[in-house]
Amino acid sequence: MSENSNNAAHPDTPSGPPAAAPSAGRAVAASSKRGLPSLKWWQWSLIALGVLVLISMITTGISGGSASDDDGSSEQVTVAEEVEEPVVKTEPEDTTVAVPNVVGKTVAEARADVESAGFVFVVDAGAGDDWVILSQGPVGSGKAEPGTQVSVTTEAPKPVYTLAQQNAIGKAQSYLKLTGFSRAGLIGQLEFEGFSTEEATFGADNAGADWNAEAAEKAASYLELSSFSRQSLYDQLAYEEFTDAEIQFGLAAVGY
Repeated sequence: MSENSNNAAHPDTPSGPPAAAPSAGRAVAASSKRGLPSLKWWQWSLIALGVLVLISMITTGISGGSASDDDGSSEQVTVAEEVEEPVVKTEPEDTTVAVPNVVGKTVAEARADVESAGFVFVVDAGAGDDWVILSQGPVGSGKAEPGTQVSVTTEAPKPVYTLAQQNAIGKAQSYLKLTGFSRAGLIGQLEFEGFSTEEATFGADNAGADWNAEAAEKAASYLELSSFSRQSLYDQLAYEEFTDAEIQFGLAAVGY
């Protein structure tokens, strides 16, 4: 009756023996199983190894970045030290001018070239505009300051002869090598050779004869052939058409 009364008083209470209360150890084990999965030892080893590799990679990345920053700074400092302000050297201005080469030109041509280049032309007195330049100083193609004197040496231009004139000169020179001739006597001899009077005169005048020396040579040749008084030798040289002055020179040369 008492049991019925208790059951009636607590209708919600299940019937049967009361459940045993869980122990503290079982409660902790159940809690652990719910928080972390149960792994074997080799699985934990792999996880630990992965963690170490990750830490190593992070450390290397940090160190590499620092080293890279340091290298960049060093390079920047090095470049800053090597860069220097350029030293500008001022070269003196070259004011020299090329000297014209005038060798082989006429005096007139050389004067025009030299003076147009800014130099002073200096030539021997008496040189004609048609005379030819033999040498110069400063030499051509060199450089000198404007206003420098360019001195030249010259010679008379070589005449251009006709064939007849050239032959008359040659014939006259060949006669002068044989014996003494006066100017008039040599002209006559060339006319005898068939040259015109103009050609014979040209040949005698351009043969390079010294008529005083020719008179002395002729007087000596007569004395080698025979004995002559002064007067007879004078007359003989006059016959050879030497002038009085030439005869007097020739007589004095042989001792008269």
